[in-house]
Amino acid sequence: MDRMRERKESDIPSLEKTLKLMPERRRARHLLSTPADGGIGIIAEVKKASPSRRDVRAVEPSRQACLYREGGALGVSVLTDGAFFAGSWDDLEAAAAVVDAPVLCKEFVYFEEQIDMADRLGADLVLLIARTLSDKELRRLYRHALDRSITPLVEVHRPAELARALSLDPEFLMVNMRDLGTLALEFRTGIETLRAIPEGILKISASGVAGRDDIVRIHDKTGATVFLVGSALM
Repeated sequence: MDRMRERKESDIPSLEKTLKLMPERRRARHLLSTPADGGIGIIAEVKKASPSRRDVRAVEPSRQACLYREGGALGVSVLTDGAFFAGSWDDLEAAAAVVDAPVLCKEFVYFEEQIDMADRLGADLVLLIARTLSDKELRRLYRHALDRSITPLVEVHRPAELARALSLDPEFLMVNMRDLGTLALEFRTGIETLRAIPEGILKISASGVAGRDDIVRIHDKTGATVFLVGSALM
């Protein structure tokens, strides 16, 4: 993760120059909401590759995003990291331009300029991974996202990370079933974390969903109603 931070920091001068030349956001904002009628909602991910599964699929982000919405997806997630996920800021822009639903910018965010870029390109939510940020950084970036009217979505993995996230008084929390340190799926840990999220906060479960049975199992054990699904849909 230290190398990831260094890579992202090296991108900042270029982002700053690009932001100065970009117009203000044009796309209307779309808020993530609880699935209707107590159902299950899917945030479907545009995912070309991943560290755990390389070269998932060559895909046109705009077409894939449209297919997801036509299939009833609650929202669309777009990976913008190039080194590990073969994504780009162009992918985010292309997907956001064609869907009338919440779009999540899934990036390793360390700097305000990344949030500004996500906003300009049409994202409605931006991912903040708790384990990669200090308390001060997490709070600062969370506030910056809110100031830009973009929803900060905090990701945690273990129950020990929850206190930091809950101190921000979030509407939503995402629990990643995968340990980013080892890339191993740890369902027991993830389920324990989801169960510990207080009532009134929308629970989002990410990673480890291969099909309907996984969704039903996690929902029954935790009450999670929104699932971020990537590789299984690609």
